[in-house]
Amino acid sequence: MITLSDESRQILSEGIEDFNDRLVTQSINLSGQAFNNAFRLGCSVLALPVVIVLVVSYFADRFSMISILVYGCAGALIALMFAAVVSTRAKAIAVRENYQQDINPEIVRFLAGQGFTRAQFDLLAAEILAENAPLRDYLVPGREGV
Repeated sequence: MITLSDESRQILSEGIEDFNDRLVTQSINLSGQAFNNAFRLGCSVLALPVVIVLVVSYFADRFSMISILVYGCAGALIALMFAAVVSTRAKAIAVRENYQQDINPEIVRFLAGQGFTRAQFDLLAAEILAENAPLRDYLVPGREGV
């Protein structure tokens, strides 16, 4: 690899950080929306079973305010777990699709416009990006995309 001047290194570093930040922002937005929608869906779907359990406990003479609290909390906890799973999956899909459709073509245009090679970009990204950076998953050799 050709060594980069300080100015070239700075330009390339700013580009790398910008592309990574855009991936992070997109994934946060989509996973937040997915979490809210999945939690609402989970609560809606679990409302009927919780009501049925409460009705059955009423007719079995086991109905109390504690049972309402316990079954309501159990239903909310299940809905929360469902929302967390959906949100995590949505985040992974969002990052992958955003990279493939938007970020990678923009990286190619950025490199062509600035006169850098993809190898320079990938090596510097491996050096400066944090271990858990979403862009790193697509650039660092030996690591697969999400």
